[in-house]
Amino acid sequence: MRTTLPATAAMVACLTLSHGAQAQMAVFDASNYANTLKEVVTAGKELAQLQQQLQQLEQTYRMFTNPSNIMGMFPGLNQSFLQNPMPAASAMPGQIAGSTNTLSSQGQTFFNLNHVYTATGTDPQATLLNRSAISMANILGIAAADLASIEQRQANLTAMQAELQGATDIKQVTAINGRIAIESNAIQGQQAQAQNLQAMVAAQAQADQQAALQAIRQGHEQAAAMFTSTLK
Repeated sequence: MRTTLPATAAMVACLTLSHGAQAQMAVFDASNYANTLKEVVTAGKELAQLQQQLQQLEQTYRMFTNPSNIMGMFPGLNQSFLQNPMPAASAMPGQIAGSTNTLSSQGQTFFNLNHVYTATGTDPQATLLNRSAISMANILGIAAADLASIEQRQANLTAMQAELQGATDIKQVTAINGRIAIESNAIQGQQAQAQNLQAMVAAQAQADQQAALQAIRQGHEQAAAMFTSTLK
């Protein structure tokens, strides 16, 4: 009995140590690792989507917050003769009536084309004849400048339409539409100017007729006065 107990105790101790050593060994769970890997991949995809959405939001923010230089678009339309081809209102009476005997740069071209003779003398008929020639040349020059302005604006509007079709974002579309609206208003303003010019030309034609009748009447009265003075 004395020899059996120590041997039995030793066997129990060995078995206990063997069981404890086995309990401390790491166990690899393949299915758990695969699930964890899937979760990491899914989280990476979601992060990439969030980054893309953030970039889109930042782009949209810049699109609506950055200022647009509408007048800087199509600089060819900013030329003064396109914005207002008509002479200043203060210069219109002298040019249309020809009272200043001054030809505009555009009027000079038409004057050279149509001019035949310059009346001499200071009598009313000579003055009216020369003044009317200057008046008509200036009127033709004003109309030609207005027509050239409209043609140039139409060419730029065609370019605007092409630019609008190629627009890539809402802000660009809005900016181009804004410039188109500005140019449309400018064309309406030119149309109003043309109507006013037409009314002024018609009134000037009537004034010239009245001046011609006055000159004739003046000539008759002067002739009558001379005849009366010879009788005395």
